[in-house]
Amino acid sequence: MQHGFLKFPSGFLWGSAVSGHQIEGTNRHSDWWHWELATPAQPESGKAIDYWNRFEEDHQLLADLGHQAFRIGIEWARLEPRKGEFDREAVEHYRRMLESLKKHGIKICLTLHHWVLPKWVADQNDWLNPDTVEQFLRYVEFIIAELGEFPDLWITLNEPMVALLAGNISRDFPPQRRSLRAFRRAACNMLRAHAGAYGLIHQHNAGACVGMAMAYPFFEPWGSRGLCGWYERQAKRFLDRLFYQAWDESARRGKLHWFFGGGEIEGLCDSIDFCGVNYYFRLSLCCSRKHWKTGFLRLDAVPDGVEVSDMDWQIWPSGLEAILQEVWGRFGKPIYITENGIADASDAKRPEYIASHLAAVHAALASGVDVRGYFHWSFIDNFEWKEGFAPRFGLVAVDYEDPALPRTPRPSAALYSRIIRDNGLTS
Repeated sequence: MQHGFLKFPSGFLWGSAVSGHQIEGTNRHSDWWHWELATPAQPESGKAIDYWNRFEEDHQLLADLGHQAFRIGIEWARLEPRKGEFDREAVEHYRRMLESLKKHGIKICLTLHHWVLPKWVADQNDWLNPDTVEQFLRYVEFIIAELGEFPDLWITLNEPMVALLAGNISRDFPPQRRSLRAFRRAACNMLRAHAGAYGLIHQHNAGACVGMAMAYPFFEPWGSRGLCGWYERQAKRFLDRLFYQAWDESARRGKLHWFFGGGEIEGLCDSIDFCGVNYYFRLSLCCSRKHWKTGFLRLDAVPDGVEVSDMDWQIWPSGLEAILQEVWGRFGKPIYITENGIADASDAKRPEYIASHLAAVHAALASGVDVRGYFHWSFIDNFEWKEGFAPRFGLVAVDYEDPALPRTPRPSAALYSRIIRDNGLTS
């Protein structure tokens, strides 16, 4: 990091992020809840950190730590547990949550879909069913009518390509299919859902700020010689296109990339007001004939001297600057970093992780990239999908051994609070 004080622009938005299913608990009417119960060795979310009942305590902690904004999710399965039946008690509970954030002076970034579906939607073939698009838009209309006064930023979909690939190709997430045809069809319907949601929100509020949160891993060839090096470079081109470029280009132009079968979607062209960037790690692409199951790539290769997180993800802050440059070049729209963080139970690496990645953001800003804000993932320890409760991403620790689930800010939380207070950081 360069010496001196790295000042961020006036009005830069500092916050943290969570998702509903990962912190609320007892999301019983969702596909993930049922999948957790039915899948051997899959951790169960249970009551998670019981945010559903303790949101006021957590919002007070957010305010005490100086966070200016909070990225929070709404769970479709809670609001519409059965097809066509909206739960008034659930919507009033969400209303109290959002009112509480406003009471504490915290801006709201509201995510409408963070992977989890109502069980009845999963039972009707989830995103493969074109009816799901219209049902999702009905749910969005309901949120707009009931809670539309609260969000300062809207996110329609979180990391859609992660869910699509893990659910339809690698079989890591529900519905655990392995079908390229299903992947394509589901992607088309999710793009339709985004375009429709964007239009509905702007019908309600022409000045609304609406975007998507996309996962942007930084793929880098290992640098082998000869044919292996050529293969690594081609693998990077393919994975960049697969993980985010094809989706981004579809959303920008309104025409489906050939990865998704081609064609046009009404309302999709230019259907974002800001780009949500989720960035965590670099992945080195090392050619290996032994690793044929992963396309002859050894994906766990880590160059000497590169630190990793508790999940063995490479810590590579310069990748964030490169991604910000690429996204800015593609869209030319304001950017919010909607997720960035590290699994680090000891909190030994998180302070440097935060500082070095914010230095990368500052470098992107200095080169002309319009970055408007930063949401650290995550505010608090949570249920981390397939990995359960073991990974610790939180600025605030949760003691899962204690039934009271006490919250304790880690030292990195104090560092981040100081950065927010100063609107910048020193080397």
